[in-house]
Amino acid sequence: MSDWSETRLLALVLARSLDVELPNTRKICLGDISSSALANELAETTTLLESAVTELNALKSLLRPINRLPTELLVHIFSFLGGGAFVVPASHVCRRWRDIALDTPSLWTVIREDDNLFAAQCFMERSKHAKLDVSVLLDMREQSDFVFFQSLVIPHAIRIRHLHVDVYGDRAYDFYCLLAARDFLMPVLEHFSIRMNEYGWRDDSHQGPLPSRESFFGESEFLERLTFRSALPLSTQLSPTIRSLTLAERVFDLDALLECLNVAPNLEYLAFLNSVPHTFQSYTRESLVSLHRLRELYWFQISVCDNVLGTVKLFEHLIMPNLETTLFVLLIDPSKYSPTELYTPCCRSVSLFTTTSAITELHLEASHFTPGKLARNNIVFHGRRHNDHETLFSVRVNRCVLESFCTTEGISLTSSIHVNTTHLTHLTLTSKYSYSWNRFFQKSWSRFLRSIPSVKVLRLYVSKPVEILRSISTADELSATSETSPTSSSSTAILPNLQVLHLFRCSISSRGARYTGGDTASAADTDSDTVRSIYEGEDDEQNLLHFLQGRADLGIPIKIIVCTAEDAAALALLPDALSLVDSVESGIPPEGMWSEPMFPRRLIPLLEEHLN
Repeated sequence: MSDWSETRLLALVLARSLDVELPNTRKICLGDISSSALANELAETTTLLESAVTELNALKSLLRPINRLPTELLVHIFSFLGGGAFVVPASHVCRRWRDIALDTPSLWTVIREDDNLFAAQCFMERSKHAKLDVSVLLDMREQSDFVFFQSLVIPHAIRIRHLHVDVYGDRAYDFYCLLAARDFLMPVLEHFSIRMNEYGWRDDSHQGPLPSRESFFGESEFLERLTFRSALPLSTQLSPTIRSLTLAERVFDLDALLECLNVAPNLEYLAFLNSVPHTFQSYTRESLVSLHRLRELYWFQISVCDNVLGTVKLFEHLIMPNLETTLFVLLIDPSKYSPTELYTPCCRSVSLFTTTSAITELHLEASHFTPGKLARNNIVFHGRRHNDHETLFSVRVNRCVLESFCTTEGISLTSSIHVNTTHLTHLTLTSKYSYSWNRFFQKSWSRFLRSIPSVKVLRLYVSKPVEILRSISTADELSATSETSPTSSSSTAILPNLQVLHLFRCSISSRGARYTGGDTASAADTDSDTVRSIYEGEDDEQNLLHFLQGRADLGIPIKIIVCTAEDAAALALLPDALSLVDSVESGIPPEGMWSEPMFPRRLIPLLEEHLN
């Protein structure tokens, strides 16, 4: 609204609201009106003016787009706050937002352990009859924590949908008895997570008779997820409705575990996070537990190699015909164990259920890497060069119909030539070191690439991606020259369906040149020689151009995704390459692997200029 229209609107409001006649001004000048009357008139006029300004601001606020949104849409937007304390600031923005927030019980259903008693009580009242997500930090040695749990959580137990409890202290048995009390029924409970901060709860470490399964979950018909972190003895058993089970940071009895799994036929997700077995007595090879609905199995172990064979025994007694995703992680220092000790048990375990499993995703790691280096949503095989690695990979993957594959740390690809890769659509190569581009490796690499014609996304998180691109271009040329028909070259080209190319640099050239402008600098602020050295000279620039030109000649449009400022700046200085690219977008480097600066979005317009 312009200044003139605001002034006019204010004048109209004042003319309608104020009752001041012009003759009064003459009386003021002549002294016919007393000072007290004038003060009263001034006060009344000021009040009317403030009221008019308030009305004006209200009218102006109606013109804002946010205030034109319907209440239902605002409630949907508020739901993305995640509940809890994040809703409070939104309820203090304006009166309308506060009224909407207070009238929406679902926004007040998340109660965290850092909320004080008063705030938790307010949330309970505002949530009315909605289902609750409660996270409690409970120190059994503190009377205040015990009172908080008894006075606030237990009375609303019938509304609790998700319950997460962190228990401190040495009174775990007392807490279990509290959960099993008759007045603590949770009929709508869907997810129960408990963590006992005493590492290594053993099933025989309790002080008396344990409550039965019915005491915990007998009335919870909707319970689907259980997470036990060094807590809750397995002798309590599971609920038949359980679909997800996570055992973390605990020592468990394999016999008790198999007994529990036997009563959970609907289990779809099973995870062991640094959990180790300590006994295995009564079960024989004929005692099998069938988990026909199980889709995902994860085993993550740190520094404990002595119990690997016990875990293998567990898998020997599980039937999982519909398993799709498997993660085996051994984070062990290879210097302390021989390769046979490390990989043979794991290889034996993963080969036990490969015959009938149609696995499309597999994660394998056996080294001392940090958990942040675990890639997600693709096949991962981490480790150093060793024949046992290749054996493990071949034995496991040969029986899979792969859709996504990732190899790291320079693993040789020769063993993967015979893998069933006809359905592979995503290929990821990650390494901190340069691949050894000798003649034998190039031949093996070309054979492997020819076995994955369906790949659409190629991620190159390696130190010299242009060498890989050069090998693709060279193989394409050989294919084209060996064909008599000029139209058949695209059908024999390597990766004929490639659509997206991710480029990420994890090391720079030997000259030490580095671009670290981040979001505060642009490619124009960087010396061209410095940026060009990222691709290590004109030879590598020609390799990139060669690859893109070959794709263009084959009629295969390529979209490039760059993850760092270095790659963006380097591409911006290669207009010939950009003219052969379908589009350029920004991406995010693999999480936890490197600390390169993120790609600054402000460089996108610079790249788009070259594309146009």
